[in-house]
Amino acid sequence: MKQRLTMAFLFMIGFFLSGSAQELNVTGKIVSTDTGEPLIGASVIIKNTFTGTTTDLDGNYSISAAVGDVLVYSYTGFTTMEKTVVAGQTTMDVSLATGLQLDEVVVTALGISRDKKALGYSVQEVNAEELTGTQENNVINALQGKVAGVQINSSSGAPGAGSSIVIRGLNSLNPGSNNQPLFVVDGIPIGNQTFSGSQLPSSGSNAVNSQEQSSFTNRAADLNPADIASVSILKGAAATALYGLRAANGVVVITTKKGQAGKTNVSFNSTYGWEEINKSPDLVSTHREGRHGRLRFNSDGSPLRFQTYGPKVYEGLTPVFDLTDDFFQTGSQFKNSISIQGGNDRATYLTSFSRLDHTGIIPFTEWDRTTVRIGGEVKVSDPLTVSGSVNYSKSGGNKPHAGDKSILSSLGYYTTSFDVNDYINPDGSQRDFSDGIIDNPRYLAEFSKLSDDVNRVIGNIGFNYQPLPWLELDYKLGNDFYNDSRVRSVPDGTDVGSQVGGFIIEEQINYSEITSNLYLRASKQLTPDFTGSLTVGNNITDIKFSSINTRGEGFSLENFYDLSNTSNVFASKNASRQRLVGLFGIASFGFKDYLYLDLTARNDWSSTLPVENRSFFYPSASLSWVVSEMTDLPDFFTFLKLRGSWAQVGKDAGPYQIGIFYSGASNFPFNGVNGFSQSSVAGDFNLKPETTTSTEFGLDLRVLQNRIGIDFTYFKQNSKDQIIPVPVSNATGYSRFITNAGEIENSGVELLLNLNPVSTKDFSWDMSINYSKMTSKVISIKEGIDEIIFFDDRITSKLVPGGKVGDLYGWDFDRSEDGQLLIGSNGFPQINFDSTILVGNAYPDFTAGMTNTFTYKGLSLGFLLEWRSGGDVYDRGFRNSLRNGLLAETERRHEEVIFDGVLADGSPNNIPVEINGESLYRDGNRYNNAYQILLQDASWFRVRRVSLGYSLPSKMLNKQYISSARISFSGNNLFLSTPARGYDPEINYFGSGSNIAGYTGLQTPATRSYFVSLDLNF
Repeated sequence: MKQRLTMAFLFMIGFFLSGSAQELNVTGKIVSTDTGEPLIGASVIIKNTFTGTTTDLDGNYSISAAVGDVLVYSYTGFTTMEKTVVAGQTTMDVSLATGLQLDEVVVTALGISRDKKALGYSVQEVNAEELTGTQENNVINALQGKVAGVQINSSSGAPGAGSSIVIRGLNSLNPGSNNQPLFVVDGIPIGNQTFSGSQLPSSGSNAVNSQEQSSFTNRAADLNPADIASVSILKGAAATALYGLRAANGVVVITTKKGQAGKTNVSFNSTYGWEEINKSPDLVSTHREGRHGRLRFNSDGSPLRFQTYGPKVYEGLTPVFDLTDDFFQTGSQFKNSISIQGGNDRATYLTSFSRLDHTGIIPFTEWDRTTVRIGGEVKVSDPLTVSGSVNYSKSGGNKPHAGDKSILSSLGYYTTSFDVNDYINPDGSQRDFSDGIIDNPRYLAEFSKLSDDVNRVIGNIGFNYQPLPWLELDYKLGNDFYNDSRVRSVPDGTDVGSQVGGFIIEEQINYSEITSNLYLRASKQLTPDFTGSLTVGNNITDIKFSSINTRGEGFSLENFYDLSNTSNVFASKNASRQRLVGLFGIASFGFKDYLYLDLTARNDWSSTLPVENRSFFYPSASLSWVVSEMTDLPDFFTFLKLRGSWAQVGKDAGPYQIGIFYSGASNFPFNGVNGFSQSSVAGDFNLKPETTTSTEFGLDLRVLQNRIGIDFTYFKQNSKDQIIPVPVSNATGYSRFITNAGEIENSGVELLLNLNPVSTKDFSWDMSINYSKMTSKVISIKEGIDEIIFFDDRITSKLVPGGKVGDLYGWDFDRSEDGQLLIGSNGFPQINFDSTILVGNAYPDFTAGMTNTFTYKGLSLGFLLEWRSGGDVYDRGFRNSLRNGLLAETERRHEEVIFDGVLADGSPNNIPVEINGESLYRDGNRYNNAYQILLQDASWFRVRRVSLGYSLPSKMLNKQYISSARISFSGNNLFLSTPARGYDPEINYFGSGSNIAGYTGLQTPATRSYFVSLDLNF
C-alpha cells in the first residue's frame, strides 16, 4: 500500500513539473566515415539525462530534444561524437570514425547505461555481433575466451548440454553451494539453475549422484542468442552490490533487442551446421581380445570379448575396428530465426521467432528449442512510457546416459576386435560378448533414454515516468516460470538396471520467480563543475520450487516402458519457497568530467536465515580518476584513467537449513505403510549470512590516437562466515551440522589489450587480447576440522587450511629417503596407500584469449585463439581403458625391463621383470592407482572460433525488398593442442553448476563444428 501511495505522489509531482522547454523532433542518419555504410544499433543519448534511442537497420534515428541539448553518438568500435541541438535544426546526420572509444557507454547494475569512464570498477561488454557470430546455442558458451576473469566449462558435447560460468574464482567452502553469477534480462533476474533431480534406481548404480548421469541443461540456454543486443559482465562486489545477496558471485546483465521507430524491418537468419568429435584416445591396434596373450571363451565355447590382452593382430586375418569412427556419428544443426520490428515516435515493437534442431554425435541424441518473443514500448504521454515483453521457449530432447555404467563407460571397456554396431539380437535383446560384464554402448544409446520437455515463460511489464529530463521513476514487475518434465527409462538386462528388473523415472520440476523492482533516480548538473545523481529503490523477490519424482522398478512386460508396467513404485516430493526484500541506494558525483565517485548501500531481509540475523547491510564505494581530462598529457597518450573500489556483499543460506527436519524415508511406502526419517543434517539456529569483502584497483590507458588500449585490474576478495555442513560425531544423531565457518581469499589480475593496427577506408584490423591469473586460498575452515572433501576417487579434491581451492591429492609410489623409486622384491614398484600427497590443482595458472578481426569492404575474417596454462584433470574413464588394454600406451607388452629405482637395502634395482597386462597395467598396487598415471595436465591451446563473412554491396540488392544480405562460414573448436590424453579435457564430469573441478571423462566428448549462415534484412 505504501508503495502505491508513493508512486501516486510522485506521479502528481511529475504532472505539475512537466512544463519544460519546447522540444524538437530531431532525426538523422549515422554512418561509418570509412565505408559510408549505416551503423545499425548505434546509440543516441541526450547528455546528462535518461533519454536515448538507437538507430534502425538503415542507420536512421529519431529523438525528442530541446534546443541546447547535447546529443552523444556512440557505437562499439567507433569514436564517440557530441553535437548540440540548435534552434530550427531538426535533421542531424552524423559520421563516426573507427577507433577505440573514449566515451564508451555500457550497461551496469539495474540496467542503467553509464559512461564507462565514470566507473570505478571493471565491466566488460560483449555485443550482439560477437555473440551471434559464434553460432553457439547457449549464450554462456558464446562468451568463451572473450572475457577476462571468467571461467566457462561445458558439461559435454551433447545437444542441449549445460555450461558453467564462474567469475573470479570459487568463493565457497561448500561443495553444494551456488557459485554461478546472477543472470538479469532487461532488468529482471532469471533462473540459470541446473537441476539434476533424482535419476538413480534403488540399487545397481555406483554413481556419486544424479549430476553425473546426464549433461543437464542450464536454464540460460532457453534464451535465443539472436534476441540479445549485448551482455555486460559485472565482476566485483562494487559492480554488483545493488543487486544484493544473489549477486555475490557476479552478474551477467543481458539486454535484449528493442524495436526502432521507422519503417517495418524484417530480419531473417538461416544456419546449417555439422559437427564431429574433436579429440579421442589413441586405441590399441596390435592385439585382439583375451588375456595373457590368449583368447578367452565362455563355457559354451562362445568368445568372451572383454579385455584386449589377447594374441597379436595379423593383418588381413584379424579384424580391427575403429571404435571412435564406428560409434560416433556426424551431428547436425539447423536453425532459423526471424524478427519483425518497427513503430513510430510514440510506439515501437519487436517480435521474433526461432527454431533450432540439433542432432548429436551419439546416436539417438537430440535437442530442439523453439522461442517466441514479443516486446514493445508505448509513450503514453511525454513523461510516461510503458514497456513490456514476453518470451516463451520450449526445449528438450533425448539426453545420452553418462557417468557410471554409461555409454562412454562401456565404450571405454570395449575391445577393438568387436564391431560396436553389432549390438542387438533378432528378438530385440542386447547382444552381449562380455558375459554380462559391460553393456554395448550402441544398445544403451538406443534403449537407455532420458528425455526432457521444458516449457518456460519469461515476462515483464514496466513503467517509466520522467516529469523532468533529470528525474525518472521506474517500476518493473517480472516473472520467470518453467516446467521441466523428464522421463528416464532403463530396460532390464542392462548393467545399471539389472538389479531392479529395469526401471522408469518420471519427474516434474516447477520453478517460479517473481521480481518487483522500483527505483527513483535523479541526475543533475549541480554546478558548472559538479554533476550528481541519486538512485533509491526497493526490490522484492519471491522464488518457489517443487519437484515430484515417481520411480517404478521391475518391468513385467518386455519393451513396455511405463509406470503401470512396474511392480514397485516409489514417489517423493520436494518443495521450497524463499523471499528476499531489499532496499538500496546509489549516489554518484562527477567533478569536471575527470573525477567520479559512487557510493552505494543496500539492506536485505532474507527468509532463509534466523529472524535475528535475516536483516543485513552492506555498502560500497568506487572512484574513477580520468587523468587525461584533468591535465594535458604528452601527445602519445590519448586517455588515462585510474580507478579503485571497496565493497561488501552478503550471501544467505539455501531454504530450510536451520534446525531439524524430517523427510520421506527412502523406498517407502512399503507394503502400504508410509515412513519418515529425521535428516542426518541439522542447522545452526544462530546462522548468519556470509560476507564477501572486495577490493579492486585498475588502470585504463589509450595511446597513439586510440590505436592501443590497455585495461588492467587487480582484485582481492575475502569470503568469510562460510555457510557449510561440518562433520560432527555420529553420537549426536547427525552426520553434519550447518554453521558459519571458514574463509576463502580470491585474488588475481585481469588484462585487456585492444589494438587497431590498421585502419583505412577499405581495410581494418582489430585485435583484442584478454589475460587472467587468479589464486584462491583457503584461509581457514573451523577449529577441529582439517579438511573438506569435495570428491574422492583415487584422486581427491579437498580443501585444506593454507592450501588452494582446487587442490588435488593422490597416491604416490613408495620412495626411498632421497626420493628414488623403491622397488619391491618382485622387481616392481609399489604404491604407498598409507596417505595421499598434494599432486596438482584443477584450476589453470592463467588463461588468455586473442580475437583478431579483419575487414575489407564487405568481407570480414575473424578468429579467436585460446590458451590455458596449467590445471590438472583425472579422466574417470581412463583407468578402465588402461586396465582393459584398450589404450595404445599398453601396446608395450611381453617385454623384459628393469625399473629405474633402488631396492630396500639402497642398492640399484637389478631385478628383470616382464611387462604384460596382468603384471603391470591391470595391477592397482603396482601401477594404475598412482597419481602419475591418473592425473593429466589439462593445459591447452585451441582455435576456438574462425568466421568468414561477406556482405553483398548495396548496388547488388534491390533495396525496395532487401536492404542487406550477408553469407558467412564459421567453425568452432577447429584445432586443439593439449598434453591431456583421451578426449577434450575441457568437459566437466559433474555437469554444469557443480563446484567440483578437476574431473573429466564419461560424458559425451566435445565436438568440432562447422556452419554456413545466411542473413537477410528486408
